[in-house]
Amino acid sequence: MIVDCHIHAWKYPEHFNKEAMLANQPQRRHAWPEEKFKAMWDNPIERYLEVMGDLVGKAVIMGLKSEQTYGVNTPNEYLASEARKRPDKLSWCCCVVPTEKGAPDEVEKCVKEYGAVGVGELGPAYGNYFANDRSCYPVYEVCQALEVPVFIHAGPSQPRRLRMKYGDVLAVDDVAIDFPRLKIVICHMGYYRYEDASFLLCKHENVYADISWLASLSGLERSTLPRYLPTVNHPFSHFAYPLLYHLSQTFGDTDKILWGTDWSASPPRESIEALRGINAYLKSHSLPEIPERTIENILHENWKKVFKSF
Repeated sequence: MIVDCHIHAWKYPEHFNKEAMLANQPQRRHAWPEEKFKAMWDNPIERYLEVMGDLVGKAVIMGLKSEQTYGVNTPNEYLASEARKRPDKLSWCCCVVPTEKGAPDEVEKCVKEYGAVGVGELGPAYGNYFANDRSCYPVYEVCQALEVPVFIHAGPSQPRRLRMKYGDVLAVDDVAIDFPRLKIVICHMGYYRYEDASFLLCKHENVYADISWLASLSGLERSTLPRYLPTVNHPFSHFAYPLLYHLSQTFGDTDKILWGTDWSASPPRESIEALRGINAYLKSHSLPEIPERTIENILHENWKKVFKSF
């Protein structure tokens, strides 16, 4: 079964802080009508269910709590209710700001009472904390005790009010050491800190990464590639390079990469085609190819190492 380990769902304007969202948007968008913002931000799960078809066996919905940067705050009740409607197709992760009081209790309730299969997407840079901030540790303790993974957007991101210093991928090193039984997934392979993420995967048995968003970001999904972007260096930098670099540095288990789309950033069919077609791209540029077994494990097998059950 192919599992999309990283998708998002939220409603606009219900789940948004409009003032904060605008503050992090380019000035040219401030005069947009509501219809245009709705087209940009509204991301109902029904739209994903339409495109996943029979291609994807299951998808894991994640929330995002970034009220002062992206301006979005996805309620866990909403995520749980959407997953409950289609348990054959959807599972979900509880989302919290781990530095906030009550976050550990929220995680425990979501997992034990509402069936959350993990925690995420946590965004240190979105919330002005480091991943290894000791105030986050009670959440990690609960996740470790409940044997559920935590998905961390450990790298930086683009909102203007976001402070990039908090997107320090290497902060995950402390978390992995202090919680050796906690399965940690670095989202987007640490974009753009791919080397740091790769070494963490190699160093720690309990650290994994997903490649959500990267196929779209790289331009290998041709339908999403803006015409002004180069078609040689860009795919290498953001998709081929992270995978090749990780495999070249690995001295342990190579199958620690999960497939995901970061929907709505990336359509599942195009993302799968980009992954399965990557060797044609590598061969055309006289670069080392990735074993087909490794590619198929990213799609079909590696998620089983992270999720206890669906």
